[in-house]
Amino acid sequence: MSRPLSLLKKGQSAASAKWQQVVDYTLIEWGRHARELEDEGVTAPDLGTVRRATQLARALKAGGFPAPDSVVIDPNGGIVFELRNDDAVEVFHVWDDGGVEYRRFRGTELEARTALSVSG
Repeated sequence: MSRPLSLLKKGQSAASAKWQQVVDYTLIEWGRHARELEDEGVTAPDLGTVRRATQLARALKAGGFPAPDSVVIDPNGGIVFELRNDDAVEVFHVWDDGGVEYRRFRGTELEARTALSVSG
């Protein structure tokens, strides 16, 4: 369910508001409660990874990109943003080693793969 436009700040689009929710209610909370995210076989992202993911989210928001359909932690402490559109999937992966990568799939075929530079 999306928020009514009257609840959005003046000039803020629905996509921008969704990105802000990702930052405020997902990434920042993961940074604050990392130990609670630990599970058997899953490593929580460290603060550096959360910072890079936050910087990436802010850059994508500023660039007018649609907000992701999902934001998840990978088993090794990375963070993944995923956007689905028909049979295409776009993935922004903030790796636990500091790398950031963009990938686009159509069905199961990898169409694009690019390393990105994000400071955090």
